[in-house]
Amino acid sequence: MGMKDKFQDQAEQWQQQGRERAQEGREKAGQRSSQQRERGRQDIDDVQDEMDDRINQDYDR
Repeated sequence: MGMKDKFQDQAEQWQQQGRERAQEGREKAGQRSSQQRERGRQDIDDVQDEMDDRINQDYDR
């Protein structure tokens, strides 16, 4: 194997590693985004429950 082939193989390896790391980063970002959306939904549900409780208290008076 010549020097040119050696460097070309190494460059291809680095490119593949870069693609794999980029994919991992996208997957992790997607997971974080999903978790944040879920927390947001929980917060909205909590606020909605609180509002419902206040409305019910007003009607109970």
